[in-house]
Amino acid sequence: MKKALRIVHFDSQKKAKYLELSFDDADINSKGYADDGSLLISISQGEQRNAFQLSVSEAALLKERLDFILALLARQYIEIDEKASKERQRQVKKDQGKKEQENYLDDEILDDEI
Repeated sequence: MKKALRIVHFDSQKKAKYLELSFDDADINSKGYADDGSLLISISQGEQRNAFQLSVSEAALLKERLDFILALLARQYIEIDEKASKERQRQVKKDQGKKEQENYLDDEILDDEI
């Protein structure tokens, strides 16, 4: 097995948890036929390790689903970010309007006192 990826995350107690992606190369089997290789996804924390082996076709399906979900989440993020930006701009204009009104009232009170 060759390691291709290792991602480390730390939990609330600062213990490391690892996600690893490993693979076996395509090769010729004992009967003289080509094997397409395999992938192994494993998650480990301390002495505990869980692994899941994928065929190349299963890994291809996983990749397609990940690509789809990533595109969906990116589109959602852009839409939500635009909505939040418009809301912030609307709030700034509203706050500026209040300040202008307060300044106008302050000026009128000063004019009345003079």
